[in-house]
Amino acid sequence: MTYHKIDFHAHYLSPGYKKYLKDQFNDMGDGVKTPEYSIDTTLSIMNQVNIDYSVISISSPHINTGEESSTIELAQEVNEYAAKQHQNYQDKIGFFASLPLPYVDASQKAIKAALADDATGFTLPTNSRGIYLGDKRLDPIMQTLNDNHALVALHPNAPGVSDPTVTNQIPAPIVEFFFDTTRAVLNMLQNGIFTRFPNIRFIIPHAGAVLPLVASRVQYLTKSLNPDLTDDQVNIMGVMSNQYFDVAGMVLPQQLPALLELIDPTKLLYASDTPYTPTPAVLTLADQLETTGLLSDAMKQRIFTKNGAELLKK
Repeated sequence: MTYHKIDFHAHYLSPGYKKYLKDQFNDMGDGVKTPEYSIDTTLSIMNQVNIDYSVISISSPHINTGEESSTIELAQEVNEYAAKQHQNYQDKIGFFASLPLPYVDASQKAIKAALADDATGFTLPTNSRGIYLGDKRLDPIMQTLNDNHALVALHPNAPGVSDPTVTNQIPAPIVEFFFDTTRAVLNMLQNGIFTRFPNIRFIIPHAGAVLPLVASRVQYLTKSLNPDLTDDQVNIMGVMSNQYFDVAGMVLPQQLPALLELIDPTKLLYASDTPYTPTPAVLTLADQLETTGLLSDAMKQRIFTKNGAELLKK
């Protein structure tokens, strides 16, 4: 690997989270086999891909167990595990803390505790057992994040409601994650999250999912069908120009060029999506980004390191 990198989308599995996946999903959360993991997994991948710093976070399914007290306990366990890794490897590992959504008081307390443990920011699921980002019940949590000028990485979940007879043999991360990211961002848009809580810096995963393809439809056609919407409620172009995007997954050759037509290139961040993306695939995808002729060397430097370094200093 030629370029040094900062990774904003790398996952970890704490002992408590592994137990949760085994107990509730038979080690097949969102249709994906639970990977083997220890912190050495992260450190080994970092070495192979030339990643100088990784911000680790919990993946999907979200930590909502379906019951309040156990959800709060699991949130505490995964955050304490990540904070310990950060303490042990301060020059290599940061973390996005998880929140026990949709429980408001507990989530606000978790924000305070994570910041005291030097969390880089927070990870929020697109939906927590069907309660989507943008839901007004979560507004107090958004206000606390806004008050703290938080960095928030979104992460897709399987849809809150889905028909099991449709694409039931295609694992949710392949297409449903893209749809749910798009669904959540548009729900946030129509409910004023980006305008009411302007201090939160959001990272939208997987090169914006389907947003680059539907942004023009949302911006220019929505009000013709629903004239009651305000300009702010359809201003997806404004949102996309101000938020951050990671490049987790297969973003070349189509997706990343489409996204770059709509966003500020200083807001693109490298992402490996390990260990759910196997290491050979991580290496292949990183090599594609390093060697593609679709991006200039200056753009590659921005994606791999410069943008992330600037963001971490804010």
